[in-house]
Amino acid sequence: MRSIAFLYASEGTGHKAAAENLKEWFLESGSENTAMCLDVLEVLPLWLRGTVSKGYLLIARHVPWIWGRFYWGSDKLSIQASIFDHIHSLLCSIYLPEIEDIVSSSGAEAVVFTHYFGASLFASRNRLKIPVFYVNTDFVTHRFQRSPVFSASFTASEAALEQYRIDGIGNVFNTGIPVSKKYSSPISKKTAREQLGLDQNKKTVLVTGGGIGAGPVIDVTNSLAEEKGIQTLVICGNNSQLYKKLSLKYSGNENIRIMSFVDNMPEYYCASDLAVMKPGGLSLSEALSAKLPLLLMEPIPGQEQLNMDILCGSNAARRLKNSIRASEETLEILGNHLVLESMIEGIERFSRPSAAEDILEIITKHK
Repeated sequence: MRSIAFLYASEGTGHKAAAENLKEWFLESGSENTAMCLDVLEVLPLWLRGTVSKGYLLIARHVPWIWGRFYWGSDKLSIQASIFDHIHSLLCSIYLPEIEDIVSSSGAEAVVFTHYFGASLFASRNRLKIPVFYVNTDFVTHRFQRSPVFSASFTASEAALEQYRIDGIGNVFNTGIPVSKKYSSPISKKTAREQLGLDQNKKTVLVTGGGIGAGPVIDVTNSLAEEKGIQTLVICGNNSQLYKKLSLKYSGNENIRIMSFVDNMPEYYCASDLAVMKPGGLSLSEALSAKLPLLLMEPIPGQEQLNMDILCGSNAARRLKNSIRASEETLEILGNHLVLESMIEGIERFSRPSAAEDILEIITKHK
């Protein structure tokens, strides 16, 4: 298999990153390999595309409980789920032919979805007569993502694998969530700090609200700023308002570094002693690949809540109890070797820096 199409939906940032990470690994695995990444929302009219992608961002940042209502309500057989299924099927019947044409013209020998939009219907229509695979990007799965029509599906936890078993779906592999190849060969903490111009002797804490810059990042930053022995790295993602507020407040503070979107996240993970972050599946997988202790803040109800429950229940992370006391909770972890050792043991169970390679090995050997 020399050509694969990786399909995602630009709802948040994790689905796109997972597709691009798979493409990166695939292209580097063979000089003759070709691949494409396609945002399936690109085929929708501009107004509808904006409603889906920007609508999710607005809800996740400002009224996350609405997303929770949708997630939980559609994850079981209900009137709400039935209505959504009907709308989804209607949209797919209109726009899937264009997606199929794009994939067909690319010469792809297989299709890999990292988002549920159109995925199961694309596979069941089977117009292109090629295998279709599904890669989950969270540690627990939703009803929309589980389907027996895929040639294989890939999960990130035993709990997710059990969901498939309960549904009677086979050919599912617990591989982890695909991260960039950079995480398979991490640099040392000393080297990372040198490259980023950081103090080698101070405890370093990374704060991030994920790609969309959600959560109580301001409260966490204010708390950590009170600790002179901690240097804090704050990544605001594509939340420009958050970046402007924090940049203005902490301009000239040598212990606080404020950034928007960065393209060298592996260096920041490697340079840090702990991360305070939102529990998005892809960003969690990156941090876990770097073996970084985690404090998880204010999950969006639904997939983020479930991600946090899985990791905290396995002692691979802790929940941030109070954002305005983030410095105290951070020091409780960093100052206790027994707690750190226990967390590292939990992290080891979920650290999958070569998940993409494992996924692609199964896909390329598919008959």
